[in-house]
Amino acid sequence: MMWKRFSDSEAEDRETLAVTAWMKELASLSVDEGPLPDPTYLWWKAELLRRWDAQQKATVPIEVGEQVQVGVGLVAAAALLVWLWRTLPGLTTPSTASMTGGSLSMGLIVSAALIAATAGVMVRDLIRGS
Repeated sequence: MMWKRFSDSEAEDRETLAVTAWMKELASLSVDEGPLPDPTYLWWKAELLRRWDAQQKATVPIEVGEQVQVGVGLVAAAALLVWLWRTLPGLTTPSTASMTGGSLSMGLIVSAALIAATAGVMVRDLIRGS
């Protein structure tokens, strides 16, 4: 079976005919004659949308900076927590180990839970923002 190849000019002619037919169909549709909207209102709305767009573009770096700050803070807090956990045996003496060691361990565990919760909220916000 032989396939007939159309040249570029024939394809453009078909496209032009299709667009022409669509434009004629569009021109034949009736238009409801009604009062035009107030031009002041249209200008005000366009100005408002322009300002909102400019505000959104201006706040993007701030939002990215906030996310970076939270990420750096979480990494630093986790590093501090790991460092404290490793130095915990040296912070207590044998006489105060029962009282101080337990409270320090509990404080570190609570801090780790808070860091994990903050990281979870940050990840949720990143996912919602995308």
